[in-house]
Amino acid sequence: MKKLFITALLFVGIVSFAQDINQKPARDQREKLTPEQRNEKHLQKLTSDLNLDKKQQEEVKQLLAERSAKAEKFRDDRKDSKTKPTDAEREAFKKQMKADKEANDAKMKAILNADQYTKWTALKKEHEGHSRKGDHKDHKTPQERNQSHLQKLTTDLNLNADQQKQVSELLSERSTKMEMLKKSRKDSDAKPTDAERKAIKKQMEEDHKAADAKMKSILNADQYKKWTAIKKEHKDKMKDHRKDKM
Repeated sequence: MKKLFITALLFVGIVSFAQDINQKPARDQREKLTPEQRNEKHLQKLTSDLNLDKKQQEEVKQLLAERSAKAEKFRDDRKDSKTKPTDAEREAFKKQMKADKEANDAKMKAILNADQYTKWTALKKEHEGHSRKGDHKDHKTPQERNQSHLQKLTTDLNLNADQQKQVSELLSERSTKMEMLKKSRKDSDAKPTDAERKAIKKQMEEDHKAADAKMKSILNADQYKKWTAIKKEHKDKMKDHRKDKM
């Protein structure tokens, strides 16, 4: 367990660094939509995919609004709560999510005709499969991903040959630590305690600062300023992405 914990500390810091410097084009193009705009966009897609009539559109629109309201309430509750949920609370929440999903399916089945429901079920299954497999991923090897990341940084920051070499070493270090974590996770089924999770969070912050310091020593002032701006933009997009997932 101790070995796993130490490896996890190494991993979270370097992953945080990697997330900052590796920007995905799809994320860069992600729209910032309000809940109402997301619902309308979703409704338009369902109308097109399932050929919904006017009455069905109104009913599905109401269903999407109810879901958004629940998501907003959940976010507000999380903001207001300063304590982490217990294992029992997490299990209860998991059961509630399952119950809500089944209720939503039942409502959609009542709204759609048989053919529409069959198609909607197939679309939902396809979407869930993509989410599990990470449909946006390119299935490259760690070395290929590192090279792709390096090329993007070279373009965005106009890295010279020496800078490219140093950043390449940081990316290789990240890949090595990720492999160490994967192996350690396979070797242990034990979950970290609350104290260990807090230590991981603290270590992650320290490792993040260390990675930032390394990049600052590699880049010149203008490059570092641009890299910092890229990090901030990425952080904002990730926040929007998490909201979209609610």
